[in-house]
Order: sequence, then structure tokens, then C-alpha cells
Amino acid sequence: MPRAIRSPVASCGSPLIIPRATVGVAAGVEALVLVMLIERKAVAAVIALAMLTCATSRSLAASARGSNRSTSDASANPADALEAMAQRKFGTSISPAERKLLQAAPLRDVPWFGPSDDPDNAANDPAHGENWGADRTVRADFIAWLVGDPQAAQFVHPSGLALAGARITGSLDLSYATIGKPLTFVRCYLPDGINLSYAHLHDITVRRSRNGPVFGDMAVIHGDASFLNGDFGPLSFLRAQIDGTLDFSGARILNVADDAVNIVEANIDGDVLFHDGFVTDGIVYARLAKIGHDLSFHGAEFRGDRQLDAERATIGGTLYWVNVTHTPRTVLDLEDVHAGAIWDDEASWPAPGNLDLHGFVYGDIAGGPSDGPARLRWLSLQQQEYHPQPYRQLAKVLGDMGRDDGAIQVRIAKEIAQRRFGHETLPQRAWSLILQYTIGFGYQPLRALWWIAGFVGLGTLLFGWGYRMRIITPTEEPAYREFVASGEAPPHYPVFNPLVYSLENFLPVVELHQDKYWRPNPRHTVSAKATRGGEPRDPSSTPSRVLRWYLWLHILAGWTITPLLFAGLSGLVRPD
Repeated sequence: MPRAIRSPVASCGSPLIIPRATVGVAAGVEALVLVMLIERKAVAAVIALAMLTCATSRSLAASARGSNRSTSDASANPADALEAMAQRKFGTSISPAERKLLQAAPLRDVPWFGPSDDPDNAANDPAHGENWGADRTVRADFIAWLVGDPQAAQFVHPSGLALAGARITGSLDLSYATIGKPLTFVRCYLPDGINLSYAHLHDITVRRSRNGPVFGDMAVIHGDASFLNGDFGPLSFLRAQIDGTLDFSGARILNVADDAVNIVEANIDGDVLFHDGFVTDGIVYARLAKIGHDLSFHGAEFRGDRQLDAERATIGGTLYWVNVTHTPRTVLDLEDVHAGAIWDDEASWPAPGNLDLHGFVYGDIAGGPSDGPARLRWLSLQQQEYHPQPYRQLAKVLGDMGRDDGAIQVRIAKEIAQRRFGHETLPQRAWSLILQYTIGFGYQPLRALWWIAGFVGLGTLLFGWGYRMRIITPTEEPAYREFVASGEAPPHYPVFNPLVYSLENFLPVVELHQDKYWRPNPRHTVSAKATRGGEPRDPSSTPSRVLRWYLWLHILAGWTITPLLFAGLSGLVRPD
């Protein structure tokens, strides 16, 4: 019998007996069965993987639907979302006032935390803010979280966060923060102040509030910064960048040790305003500030010995100094300031010695006194030192405005100031006096004509009198002998004319044939003439000598004034 082969594949647990002749066939069948088993496992694995992928997709879809539902719910009720976030941040310590702020933050609304929404109601007076209760109290760090946390800030209305009639406890520290929306405080009590140092934010407005110090050094504000009609501590915006207007109108900054407002090296694209009741007993410190438009003081008040110190500031628009109340010790320091124009009034000018205009450059006098005498009074308020630049600048501006007379007055005043305060020598002062009174330092050369007319007229009178007194005699010997004998010149001799004689002796290089033939002669005596007492005249007496001296003076004056007239007309002696 053929041998049996035991096969691992059997039914009912018994070995399968296969004849040897069929061994090859059996081996092939066995391999086929093994392949089928392997393929069955692979198919099962593929089916399992497909089922797992389907389940994961359903889970992710369900998660996404849940997330969308959550976002939709938050968008539908952002106040609730804010409150939930606040509870996670602050726990259950949220006050009623803070809950009210959360409810109002997503809305374009200004929530009032007091019993009235009337700003003029006495209950909203921040002067009594320290007595306001918990229903009006909001923590400063709560506000900082609401506007500074990116997740919370997205639910704040685009118009920004506003509080009215609230008491803010603690310092509102927004330093180094980025605040994407405006901040507004109306009739609030912030005794510990606001810190905006190095912050990036949009508009900030603090109106009719009672506020501690505000530090905005190195801050970047993409809009306006307004601190209006309230009581404030010192405000500092050292080297800050403000794209809009910096407004302190109506602010009261009192009892400060030194600087009330510090905008040193700040770059402000708009205006800087101190209007409508701004009051301080500190210094407004604006050195090296760059202001795109106007620096304006209108209706402001400086108390004590404080000042505006704006040295080396640059003002693109107009410097206004109008209706400013000050004390005799208030100083206005505009040294090396550059401004587009000035607008002031005489009543606002500081006391003598308290104005510094050295290096002040301005392009126009837009308002206020613009005549020469008034502006010279303005310049005289400086300390008693000689600085030519303020005079030159004023003369240039008046000339550009078409006020040439005023410009000349200022230029003459500059030369007088140089003589008084410029430490000149005695000869220099004497020459300055001559130039001033003869040709107005070259700016009024026709003034010399009055001197010429005066000397010629006086000479006419004196020389006419000398001729009648026989003090002036002929210069030729025959004519002189006849003049001595008869008191008259020969008929052929040129007749004496006192006017022509005076004019010829005064004007240099002019020959009118009078001086050549007639000359004062102190040694001459006239026998035919006698005094009332019968005594002969003595022409060598004092009048004859005085007339001779006057002739010399007359000639010297002519040789001095006449050349100065022509030098003045040509502009050769003008200092500028």
C-alpha cells in the first residue's frame, strides 16, 4: 500500500491521509491555502483601518462642529464670553462695577457707574471720588487685562473701552503693552495715575477727571492723547511718538515739584494745546520737541516762578502765546526755537528780563503787534545783554511783511544795543553816535540832509553877521586896503553872499568863488566904525575868534557829513 502523508490541514482534528502519488498536488493545495489565509488577514486589516479612519473623521467633524458652535455662541453673546474669561482670570472676585464694564465693553456705549449719567451731577464729581463705593470701583489691573489680553480685547468694541464716573483702584499699568483700541475716562477718579511707558496704543482721553501722574515716556500713540478739564499730576511724554494732537486744555497741574508737562524730544505730528483754563505752577518742558503743527497757549495761566522752556524745539506751525496770565517771575524761554510763525499779544509778554529770544527763528508774525516800536518793546524784555540775532530776525520778518519802516527801526535799535551792551571802546561809541545821528547807521541816509541844511543855514546867519560887523574881509591886498579905508570892497571885487559862502565852505570840492575872496580876519580893525561910546571896534575880540572857530567846525562838518550821505545812499556803511 502506498504510504500516507500527514497533513497539517485536517477536518475534525484528524490528520488528512494523502497518497504519495498525490504529494505534489497536495503541496500546491497547501501553499494555496496559506496564501488565502494571509490575504484574508490583510483584507481584515484594511477593513479595520478604514473603519478607524471613518470613526476619526466623524470625531473631528463633531469636534469642529462643537468649536464652531462655541465660537458662534461667543459671537452671539460676547459679554458672556468676556465674563467667562474674566472668571477664569480673576475667579469669583469680580465686582458689580466690573461686571457692568464687561457687559458694556462689546457695545458702543459709555457706561456710567454712578447714580446718574449727567456729567454735571454732583454725584459724579471726582473731587469726592475717594468716597465712592464698591458699586463704582474697578481695579486697574482688570482694565489692563481687558484691553491688553489679546483674547479679551477681541470682544471690546472697535470704538474702544470707556468708563464714566468710576473709581479706579491701583495704578493703571499699560507699560510695554499693545492696545489696539481707544481708551476713554470721563469724570473718573484715578489717584494712582496711568503708566503708558513704552506702550503702543490708539487714542487716549481723560476728561473732567481727577488723575494722578501720567507716564508716557517712549510711548507710541497712533492718534490723539487728551487730558482735559481735570486735575492731574505731572504728565510726562519724554521721547514719545504721537501721530495726532496732544491736548491739555483745561488741565490743572498744581503742587508739582518741578515739571508739570514734559515733552522733551517728543515727536508730535499734530498740535500741542494748552487752552481754556490750563493752569500750572510747574514747568512746561518742551526742549528738543518736534511739533508738526501748532504749539498753542491760549487762555493759560502760569503761577509762581515757573516757565515755558522750549529750547531748541521745532514747531512746524504757529507758536501761540495769547491771553496768558503770569506772574512777574514767569519765564518764556524760546532760545534756538524754530517756528513757522508767532501769534501773541502784548499783555501776555513776560516781565523785563524774563524773555529769551536768542536764536529764535520764525517766518511770520501771524497775529499780535507787528509794528516796529511795539516789537522793539518786545525785544527789550530780554536780559540786558547784546545778542544781534533777535534784532536781525525781527528785521527780516518785518521786511518780508512789507513793513520796511519797522525793519529799519529794528536795525537801528540793534546798533544802539551794541553800543550800550556790546562792550565797545570809547572811540567806537563816539563813531556809533555820529553814524546814528547823521545817517541812521546808513539805514536813513537822508537824515544827513537835515544836518546839511542846518549847518548851511546857521553859517549863512553867522557869516552874514560877520560881514556886517566887518569881521569877514577881502583876501586880496588892494581890495583889503580899500575895505579898511572905506569899509566897502572895490566895485570890481566879487560881492559877498553869506549863503553861497556858507554852502561853499560846507560842501567839499565845490568852488563857488566866495571862500577864495573873503575870509574871517580876527586881526582886522576898521577905523571908520566905532562903538556907541566912541571907542573903535576891536575885531580881535571874542566874536571874531568864535566866528573863525565856527568856520573850521563848519568845514569839518561838511567833510564828515557829506561823504557819509553818499556812503549811506550807496549802502557802504550799513552793518548788515
